[in-house]
Amino acid sequence: MKVLACALLMIFVAATQSTLRAQARPPQGQATKPAAPPQASGEEIGEDEVLRVTTNLVSVPVSVMDRDGRYIFDLKQEDFHIYEDGAEQPISHFSNVEQPFSVVMLMDSSSSTITYMDQIKEAASAFIAQLRDKDSVLPITFDGLLHPLLYNRTSNRQALKAALEKMRTDEGNNGTRLYDAVDFAYQLLKRIRGRKAIILFTDGDDTWSKATVSGTLRDATELDALVYTIHYGSSPSATYLSSLAEKTGGHFYQADDIEMVKRAFVAVAEELRHQYSIGYYPKESARRLAERQLKIKVDRPNVGIRTRKSYIY
Repeated sequence: MKVLACALLMIFVAATQSTLRAQARPPQGQATKPAAPPQASGEEIGEDEVLRVTTNLVSVPVSVMDRDGRYIFDLKQEDFHIYEDGAEQPISHFSNVEQPFSVVMLMDSSSSTITYMDQIKEAASAFIAQLRDKDSVLPITFDGLLHPLLYNRTSNRQALKAALEKMRTDEGNNGTRLYDAVDFAYQLLKRIRGRKAIILFTDGDDTWSKATVSGTLRDATELDALVYTIHYGSSPSATYLSSLAEKTGGHFYQADDIEMVKRAFVAVAEELRHQYSIGYYPKESARRLAERQLKIKVDRPNVGIRTRKSYIY
């Protein structure tokens, strides 16, 4: 009996292993998915991205303008000098080629916007009209809730125009989650490579976000994206919006009428198209979450430079 039991057990084990091997094989005509290759050190430039890195490369977007506010396009790598905490850093990456950009467009739709929602749509459409073929946008409205108007960012202008037509003012007076909207955009952009930005339009103050002023300003320093803010009206949130733009190297626009809002959207699109990208590897290591000060100089007289002033290591 013991011999018979052992034999039956061996037959059962062999059959089980055979079944598992069969299940592990892919169906006929279907290839197995290869394992993801290990990440290599260094930098890699892809077709639709400015720079993808797996080391501590610091990438800084820079806008250079003359006295009349016109963008300067003919600068070369040797014209730039970048300093971190006062020490000049060797430039490892330089690009003055127009690259596609990805934008999260945050638009206030709280109850206070009811009288000019149609004009907001026009201003957003003016921005969309400036897009190039590979530029992509995700429009999101916010009031007491966040309302992504598309499932994902897109370069399809018809889809974007249809999405903007979905914009509606909150008629229930449910408040404004300004800081939550900013934090939500941060989380989206962290997963995107290449040039990226947030355009934020609001006429009011935050009422009940879980995110905070200090938290979103701190996280802005860690995010490798520009934040452009457009403030309509006279609410105290202008101070917050100005700080948000300054920390990231974006720009703050104070719009006193809806025509200025439209011009601000168009100006943002123009600047995003005409930026230099400079990258370097810090000479000295730093502890995690240490903030470092940045300064960029250009060997060209009478120019204005807009870039971020610091970053979190």
